[in-house]
Amino acid sequence: MCESNLNLFNLIIIASVFIGTTFGMLLIFTKRINRKANILLGLVTFIIVLWNIWVLSLDFQITNYFPLFYIIPLNFSLALGPLLYLYVKRITNFNHLLSKKGFLHFLPLLLELVVHLIISYDAFSNNIIGIETNTYLKLMPILQLFAIISIVTYSFFALKSIKKYHSWLHKNYSNNDAYKLKWLYRLIIIFALLWFLWVPYTIIDYVVFNFQLGINDYYPMYVLLSVITIWISVEAFLRPEVILLEAKKEKNDSEENSTIKEKTSEEIMKKASWLKEQMLINLFYLNSELTLKSLAESLNMHPNILSKVINEGLGKNFSDFVNEYRVNAIIEKMQNKRYDHITLLGLSFECGFNSKTTFNRVFKNIKGITPLQYKKSLKNTPEAQKMSTIL
Repeated sequence: MCESNLNLFNLIIIASVFIGTTFGMLLIFTKRINRKANILLGLVTFIIVLWNIWVLSLDFQITNYFPLFYIIPLNFSLALGPLLYLYVKRITNFNHLLSKKGFLHFLPLLLELVVHLIISYDAFSNNIIGIETNTYLKLMPILQLFAIISIVTYSFFALKSIKKYHSWLHKNYSNNDAYKLKWLYRLIIIFALLWFLWVPYTIIDYVVFNFQLGINDYYPMYVLLSVITIWISVEAFLRPEVILLEAKKEKNDSEENSTIKEKTSEEIMKKASWLKEQMLINLFYLNSELTLKSLAESLNMHPNILSKVINEGLGKNFSDFVNEYRVNAIIEKMQNKRYDHITLLGLSFECGFNSKTTFNRVFKNIKGITPLQYKKSLKNTPEAQKMSTIL
């Protein structure tokens, strides 16, 4: 008979199956801009759901009702790493496509399926469930180790892709906080660390207990992995999708590179001086959606040349270059009594910022203090004190 040994852990696992299935389906079937990326993440969620079903089947002894249930493949852990990595590649580069070479990432999954078939054959031949076979005891620890190495490795490359994407944003977007993936970066780190914790679990189980620890002993790990996977899925689905104004390019063609190399240091410095004049004359920084590409188009320059002028001629990146003008414009208005009726946030929007968070962070990075602290400091200047005495 099927045992009804409900406890807090398997109740959480049961709930995670329903929640994970819901958000997995939403990610896969909801028509959104990032649907292709969301499908990959949805598959990650379903893999964890299937794994949890396998865990519950062992805990509740489903084979008592369905003797051949163990034949159904429910473990696809070697696909988790590639799917998560390809999701990040797609979300950070809308033009990234899964090529034929990309499918090579999933070759180890065939190994996992072959191992499952071997274990199932052994179980069927001896009329026992899969986890009780000698094949399972010999091969599963090795497969678990491969899965851990795979997921941790792919998580590392996913994190590198996000960092590279953030660097690209900083060079191309003046207001880039809305486009960043800090939430995903943090969650992938947690996801990888949780998988890394399987190492001591597996070693202790294999060396000390001869791989005889029960499902209940692993429940805390299953619960944590379920929670973090669903968390990633929920965040990805509920967060508003961000559309980059131009697609990220991985490479520049040779003609563009040769054009940049022809620019001498003297030309770069002249262009840098001219660029600062143009920023003040045309007030380009007031445009909150200003990007490297849009500024280059306004100046009738190639974006790569403009980037070189900013980086080498001014020693800054695009974001810092534009935001310094915005901060200086805000400070000028802070010092002008005509703008006393406007809040700091209002001033920031007038001067090109599009969020309070970005404004406060940028202002403090440039001036070393918060906008409010800076405004208060203006009241303590000799000129301000003299004016207050006269009034």
